[in-house]
Amino acid sequence: MLKINLEIDDELVEFNLPQSWDEVSIGEFVKIFSFEREGLTMIEVVVETISLLSGVPQEKFYMLPVNEFQKLAEELAFVNFELQGKDVDFIVLDGEEYWLKKDFSSFTMGEVISIETILEQGGNNLFRVMDKLLCIFLRKKKENGKLEAFTGEFMARAELFKTTPVSSVLNIFNFFLNGGSLSLNNMNPSSENPPKQKRKSKVNLKTSKKV
Repeated sequence: MLKINLEIDDELVEFNLPQSWDEVSIGEFVKIFSFEREGLTMIEVVVETISLLSGVPQEKFYMLPVNEFQKLAEELAFVNFELQGKDVDFIVLDGEEYWLKKDFSSFTMGEVISIETILEQGGNNLFRVMDKLLCIFLRKKKENGKLEAFTGEFMARAELFKTTPVSSVLNIFNFFLNGGSLSLNNMNPSSENPPKQKRKSKVNLKTSKKV
């Protein structure tokens, strides 16, 4: 993280900005792709993004001199580079292991319906609902080594999953990013112009419809 100190309207404003996708949490990533971009200029998109990542109100950045804002925007240059996913079988959060359910062909009807419902809520843009989808894809293991069966109560784990770096779980979504389908109706959850790379995705902050 890069610590920033700016004087804005005679007030010292301190905040941190990530320097790579490894420093962007799933919760922050979801927020970046959830705000409405229609009608916004590129500058407005950048201001909104910086505000979401820093926790500083947007109006503060509009009070910056142009040259200072340009320098600040340059600190987010990493968003123009491919988001490199990491091959993981599990992640550890709060001392507990959450394992990836890899066999997509073994999903139950309840799981498929839950996935369809979540994607519909996100406008079929999986970047907006990654935290919720992880509640289905990541499971604890039982004493016998098998993954626990999914229940609706798992959705409460979304708050926990929001804290993990987005780069650590990107590979989990490869199935969707490559146009996979789980539904009996040929559900394509990546219908909003998904990244074409198998384990890399270039994120475009200008619009959530082109990533």
